Amino acid sequence: MTSVLPPFVQAASGSLGAASANALTYPLDLITTRIQATEKGTSIRKQIHTYGLSSFYDGIGTDTGATLLSSFLYYYVYSFLREFVIRGNGKSKAAMLSLPQELAIGYLSGIASRSITTPLNLITVRLQTARVSDDFSAQGGTSRFTATCRQIFREEGLRGFWKGFSSNFILSLNPAVTLYLFQQYRRVMLKGKERASPPPGHSFVGGALANSIAVIILYPLLLAKTVVQASRRSNSTNDSSREGPSIRSSLQGIYTAGGFFALYRGLGAQLFKGILRQGTAMMVKQRIEQLVIQAYLRQRTLRRIQYKG
Repeated sequence: MTSVLPPFVQAASGSLGAASANALTYPLDLITTRIQATEKGTSIRKQIHTYGLSSFYDGIGTDTGATLLSSFLYYYVYSFLREFVIRGNGKSKAAMLSLPQELAIGYLSGIASRSITTPLNLITVRLQTARVSDDFSAQGGTSRFTATCRQIFREEGLRGFWKGFSSNFILSLNPAVTLYLFQQYRRVMLKGKERASPPPGHSFVGGALANSIAVIILYPLLLAKTVVQASRRSNSTNDSSREGPSIRSSLQGIYTAGGFFALYRGLGAQLFKGILRQGTAMMVKQRIEQLVIQAYLRQRTLRRIQYKG
């Protein structure tokens, strides 16, 4: 992301791109989450027959809010830190930073955004998996969002909303690696003006490839995080001191039950979702930034004409 636009513009375009991609791929995201959260997975045909097509949009409102907020914070912090480092080095805004610098900036941005949006992400996972658990019928006429929040608070208190957050100390490398690889794609595959402002097709392909590589590297942790966040305490026990599964215990349990390949359960769906989501997000983001630049240039041209007149 070597845009020279202000951090706010980059953050706004990035969040709108991510939200658009999220709406497009949400049913696939929900299916992926259910595959990851259950050992045997779930039949798509059975879900449609039992719950209807609307079930594939469970939690979309919460997830869209989390996506907008997370992406805005990530791109804003990333742009701000990158500009700060570049000024310190005396380079131009479009300069390429070193691998350690890019990863460090992306990592810190990821931690900052996920520390705020983890509660919304947790609620989304609970809403997505409620139909395949014992929770859905118990919510009655209460708002599902409100009922889920109450359940999480009842199970583990306020800290329960940050369940699985420890995995973010490693998973925050995902967006950092994705952005770095996307920049390398632009650097290798594009030249001249296209490198500074990639065409939609290159933005889609570059974003999809970068995200796929990052996901393959970190997928076991992504799987374990979903398992942890989807876990619920049994209503039949009053043992409030019993803690839910941790990232480490989830990884050990998955490996013990199914071996090494079980750690990549649902990888195909995750990659397909990532290709569509990240590719679309990058494409929309780049397009919005192009429109902003074009609007600015038109405005500047009009001002020059008025000044000369």
